[in-house]
Amino acid sequence: MEASERAEVVAFWFFCGFSEADPQVAALPDALRTLVCRGVEPADPNDSQLDPLVQASLVEDLYGVTNDYLLEALTERGLVIERIDDEVEPMFACPCCGYFSLSSEGGYEICAVCFWEDDGVRDPTEVSGPNHLTLADGRKNVQAFGACDMASVARVDRQARQRYRAPQR
Repeated sequence: MEASERAEVVAFWFFCGFSEADPQVAALPDALRTLVCRGVEPADPNDSQLDPLVQASLVEDLYGVTNDYLLEALTERGLVIERIDDEVEPMFACPCCGYFSLSSEGGYEICAVCFWEDDGVRDPTEVSGPNHLTLADGRKNVQAFGACDMASVARVDRQARQRYRAPQR
C-alpha cells in the first residue's frame, strides 16, 4: 500500500468519530481503540501501532467480493495465491440493481454498484425517502446510465460490478 493511501485509511478512522460501543473498534488493541475514540490523529500514519487499522480496512474493503476479484486484489497487493475456493461471505441483493453488494437488508446501506440507499422499500411504485424516487424509476435509471439517478453516476464504484456477485436472472 502506498504511503498516501495508508495515510488516507488511517485518517478515516480518526475522522469518523467512533465510540467504544461501535463494533468497528471492538477488535482493536485497547490503546489503539482509545486513541481512535478520542479522534486525535497521530502525526505519523506509518507508525506500526496503526497497522491494525489498515488491516481492518482491507478486510472490510474486500468483504463479500467474488473470489475472482479477491484473487486479483490480493495479487495486486503482492500476495501470490493460485486460487481461492472458499465461499464468498453472504451478501444481500440490492433491490435496485440486483447485485449482491449489501451486508444487510433495509439497513440504509448504499449500494456501491448503483448508489441506491436500501431503506427497505420493496414496492416498485412506492417512493423511497432517501432516494427521492420509486424503485421502478431507480431500476430504469440503472439500465439507462448505470446508477439509480443521474446525480449518482459519478459516485458509483466503477469496479463494483466486478467486485460483487451479479444478479441472478
